[in-house]
Amino acid sequence: MDRIIYKSAEGVISTSDYKDELNIGQDKTLTLNDMRKDKQYLTLHQAFEKGIIPILYDKNIRSIAPRVDSIDFDNLPQKTSAIFFTSGTTGEPTGALKSKENITKELMVLKKLFAHLRIERAIVTVPLIHIYGFLAGVLLPRALEAEVVLKEEFLPYELITLAEDKKTLCITNPVFLKVLNRLNINQKYPNIIFLSSTGKLDKEVAKSLHEKLGVTIYQLFGSTETGGIGYKINDDELWKPLDNVEVNKVKDRLSVDSPYISNFLIEKNLVKVNKPFITTDIIEIKKDGFLLLGRASEIIKISGKRISLLEIETLLEKSEDIKEALVKLSCNVNSHKDEQLDIFMISKIERVELKKVVKKILQENYKNINIRSNIILVEQISKNHMGKKIRE
Repeated sequence: MDRIIYKSAEGVISTSDYKDELNIGQDKTLTLNDMRKDKQYLTLHQAFEKGIIPILYDKNIRSIAPRVDSIDFDNLPQKTSAIFFTSGTTGEPTGALKSKENITKELMVLKKLFAHLRIERAIVTVPLIHIYGFLAGVLLPRALEAEVVLKEEFLPYELITLAEDKKTLCITNPVFLKVLNRLNINQKYPNIIFLSSTGKLDKEVAKSLHEKLGVTIYQLFGSTETGGIGYKINDDELWKPLDNVEVNKVKDRLSVDSPYISNFLIEKNLVKVNKPFITTDIIEIKKDGFLLLGRASEIIKISGKRISLLEIETLLEKSEDIKEALVKLSCNVNSHKDEQLDIFMISKIERVELKKVVKKILQENYKNINIRSNIILVEQISKNHMGKKIRE
């Protein structure tokens, strides 16, 4: 069914289909202006089909715009079909050039992954400017011949109503699922399947949602540069490589080779990507897949023990006294032996009491390890357009 359903903030519903022609101009490239999400959706479809190169990025990250302006469009690699900009783990904006082959081959693998579920409806809660939003949110629903539901901002409980008992794939992210898990919902919804990406979904949240609501959760792992790498279902421990993806380990880091990897990146200049691609992800390879331990920049060693900063954040946020936490390695210490964490937190209790709460949580979960921490109370923790915490 080629129906695209758009629900406004006022609850007004309008429909369109892929045959509705939009005036997207004759330029070689396209950037999205401020337009309704259904118009964005159709614009991206039609631009991609006509060979117009969409350039997608978060306009709130000001450092990206100068890099976009400096692109020599007349001398881009011939097979470029889309460009996705990310701020990257270092804060330096990087543009990943994708060929039609990169995109269509990964799309076919995602279609195969969900084809047996016979999806009737897709609800897209993520921005369309991310590689994940473009592949899974824009292209996948049509490949599955499912109707699409779009809205500028979704509330978690709306999904139950919008699914309408149809076999529904909800393309979303871990932040959305974390909020959904906190709601007091007692009914089962086996017709709803979630696809989550852009960050780590806590294993307990995945397990809780699966058992409490009867939903199935697919998690997709990858990056803008690499495309999709692996997937897992519900609270599985191991990631399974996607079809055509070869995973290895080089000095604890994930090495990946696949047809989804960008051939070129825009950094300060246009650079050719070496394959296999060595990521910053620390992994362990097992018989039936691989275990993702975290990024090199997010894993530290204290008393010889490898500890994930993201794991500490998850443990802290389980406390009813801590709304949100952001953990960083302190830059004010001078020796490896004296590693200390800066923990930024949103909480209603005083700092003195909060220190006791944090100390107890760390001692209970990291026995025999003395983790020194500096507690910093903040009013908010900055996030990007995908809901991920900004760490720089």
